[in-house]
Amino acid sequence: MEIISEKDIYTWCTDQGVNVKSSIGIAGNFTNISDEEVIKEVNKLCGIKSPVIVDKWKGALGETCAVLINNLNYLDASLIPINVLVESVPGRRWIIIWPSQVVIGDEEAPEAPENKDRNRRSHQSMSDSSQANLPNNDHIEPQVEAVMDKVVSHFERWHYEGGYRRLRVFSGILPVPTGEESYDVWREAAVQHSEEWRCPEHIKKQRIVESLQGPAMGIIHATRRSHSQATLKDYCTALDFSFGTIEEVGDILSRLHHTYQEPNETFTDYIYRLDKILYKLLDKGGIEQGEIDERRLKHVLRGALASNPVAQRLRCSVPRTPPPT
Repeated sequence: MEIISEKDIYTWCTDQGVNVKSSIGIAGNFTNISDEEVIKEVNKLCGIKSPVIVDKWKGALGETCAVLINNLNYLDASLIPINVLVESVPGRRWIIIWPSQVVIGDEEAPEAPENKDRNRRSHQSMSDSSQANLPNNDHIEPQVEAVMDKVVSHFERWHYEGGYRRLRVFSGILPVPTGEESYDVWREAAVQHSEEWRCPEHIKKQRIVESLQGPAMGIIHATRRSHSQATLKDYCTALDFSFGTIEEVGDILSRLHHTYQEPNETFTDYIYRLDKILYKLLDKGGIEQGEIDERRLKHVLRGALASNPVAQRLRCSVPRTPPPT
């Protein structure tokens, strides 16, 4: 695929006579996708309400490698991701390119030696007249505005992408292939990361889908087809139903009450087993967040081995309630 820069998109907008503030370029593979499907994907993935395909960028072999999208209103860079996964074609990705007249980091071509003196003299002769017209600055303002837009765009992208690390792959295949995670480990990481990501929900859904393959991706496609407005919680519920352990609150409470420290089990491993059950109970709505510490201490006191020194210390230090009268 040809490399298309932000300056190319700006020139493309100028040639087509569209507003650069309400236009974006989308680069990628558009094979076997109609214009109606492109409009549908852009509306769904990028959140653009009324997208219109202005023009198509053809590659050397005649294939479409980019499209120019225009909207009736101005587009907000903070609400549109830098790349999206195409829902109609699994595994295909499009890159969002914003138009910019000046690209930070570009260097000007070296000036010929014979032109340096002429340019220096013309610059000196025009310095007095340029100071008189300084308040207008019509030739400077567009470049300054473009640079500021570029800086703001970089900051907003860093705001969404800063600290972002992709999840490990989960496919739902058993036995678990090399390089993938089991469902319990993957879901624990997915829930924690999704709570920490500083981005809109549709970007969170894209990041979750990025880590899915095989049967797991098929579950998400089926969820989308049956419920077009499915949320991130709907995705997790569908995956839980297909790959997780289906337990009600009563089942989890019963398992919690029968969780004891094994004879050869370390105290740390026992605490870890308790925490997994407690947080699963929290996800099901069986307890509140503020009750976890109290529940953990209660089950440590009743479930830890009597020979464990930490449990003995806790049993001696925890005040007991007075007996009934």
